[in-house]
Formats: sequence, structure tokens, C-alpha cells
Amino acid sequence: MPYSRYSNRDLLTLTSDNEAYRKKILERNAKRIAFHATPVYNFDDTEKDIDFTFTEVYWADGDRLYKLSNKYYNSIEYWWVIGFFNQKPTDSHYEIGDLVLIPTPLEKAIEFMGAIEEEWVDQIKTK
Repeated sequence: MPYSRYSNRDLLTLTSDNEAYRKKILERNAKRIAFHATPVYNFDDTEKDIDFTFTEVYWADGDRLYKLSNKYYNSIEYWWVIGFFNQKPTDSHYEIGDLVLIPTPLEKAIEFMGAIEEEWVDQIKTK
């Protein structure tokens, strides 16, 4: 089982008591809506290359983060690592010709993100 990008994120809940979201909650015929907090990516560009290297690729027509993840990590499930290091979390943030940095090895990149436990590193290494 791959490491989940949701593991260290708070689960927030909105109820119909919240006036700003009351209409949306009632439209869904729900009492509350639960969602994961948006992570804050706060790191200095000079820190990015401490324990790992980057493969440089240029975004081309037809590229998708999951495709790059599959090519460089042999799994489509780590597309969000590439998005994190480029500070562009979705495909729609990229334009043709944009430089995309692919951090490797994967386990070092995830360790750098500060959100991984030893067992996850072992699972990634055995893939």
C-alpha cells in the first residue's frame, strides 16, 4: 500500500451551523461535510536538493503528473510528490515547455517532506 498524501492532514468538518456553507450543506441534504485540510507547502528553493537529485523534464503536450510518476517511480500513485516539489499541485498548473523537476530517489523525497514513517520507506524500496 503506497503512502497517502492525506496521512498527516487534519480532517475538518463543516456543519449547517456555519452560515457561509449552510446553503451548500443543505443542497446536499447533509448534516455536515468532512474534508481534508489543504497542506501548506513552505520550503526554500535552496533546500530542495539536500538529500536527493532531480531529473529535469519539460512539460509536453499530453503530459500528466500520473504519467511522469509512472515513468520515474513505476507507480501512478506518487504524482503528488512531483506536484509538491514543483509547487504546482495539478496538471492544470503546467504549460507546455515548463521545467518539471522529478525528485529521486522517491523515499528520500518523501522523507524530506516530513510525512513518512519507516515502514512506508521499506514498502517503497521493495516495489
